[in-house]
Amino acid sequence: MVPAKILVVEDETIVARDIQQSLTRLGYDVPTTATSGEEAIRKTKEIHPDLILMDIVLKGQMDGVETVQQINRQFDVPVIYLTAYADDATLERAKTTSPAGYMLKPFHPNELRPTIELALQRAQIDRHLKESLRWLSTTVRCMSDAMITTNRGGRLTYMSQAAQALTGWLQQDAMGAELTTLLTFEGDGPVQAFENPAMKAMMECRIIRLDRVTLRAKDGTIRPVAGSTSPVIDDAGVVIGSVIVFHDAQALEQPDRGFESIRSELRQAVARAPGVINLCAWCKQVPDTSGEWYDLDTFITEHSGLRFNGGLCPACLEKCFPHS
Repeated sequence: MVPAKILVVEDETIVARDIQQSLTRLGYDVPTTATSGEEAIRKTKEIHPDLILMDIVLKGQMDGVETVQQINRQFDVPVIYLTAYADDATLERAKTTSPAGYMLKPFHPNELRPTIELALQRAQIDRHLKESLRWLSTTVRCMSDAMITTNRGGRLTYMSQAAQALTGWLQQDAMGAELTTLLTFEGDGPVQAFENPAMKAMMECRIIRLDRVTLRAKDGTIRPVAGSTSPVIDDAGVVIGSVIVFHDAQALEQPDRGFESIRSELRQAVARAPGVINLCAWCKQVPDTSGEWYDLDTFITEHSGLRFNGGLCPACLEKCFPHS
């Protein structure tokens, strides 16, 4: 296992060397130290440490807090502050940099390991969380269905690009507003106000289907929509918000090509395909003539020209946003 690489930033040379030696005896990799904020930034760029031990009170133009502020703008590395004393104002500034921990000087070398290991573990969890959020964000952006989320008070917390296009609202303008002040869901037929689907889903703690419903957008445009609203429930069983997923029902009812035309193209594609198509029983991919494997929808698109429109079926919607 590769030892964690640590950068020690301490303006007292003797203290810095003692900390470096203690960390080395504990099995960490401490290739260098820094005595100033400027040097710390430069060496962070050079060695890419897994963690930084930062003296909160540094001599020179930048103290430890300002140094960490600049490091945070350029790098994703956890920081543990070292301090023998600090005024309240400095400590308040230090909090804004989201440090992984604090250690009061003087400290025993044995106190270093638990503090460092907890900081490294927290940093790893944070990185995994950020990666998961990036995947989720990319998935939502690629969805053709519109998505809106609210907090438990019914105030908007997120709008996908598809939702912004359908409603006419930009997320930055709608953020924090009550859903009912932005959009109106009305029953199909005689115009009558439809219950706020977000609040209804949260109050009844179940998925609410949006069938035969029209949406009145920001500019007054009315269009039929279909979808559903689901409450978001935390591990304790408490409702903390809602998710609304919907699409333009009229666009689905009036496709560019008729169903029979699509069936005809699929039949022609199948006729052009080999008599037997190898299909992986596990990943459902198929090979082309060169031996490259593709997703089934990609294979059909290449052989027929058909395009697939992504979305969530009711069963998958239930899996993604389960209700109690």
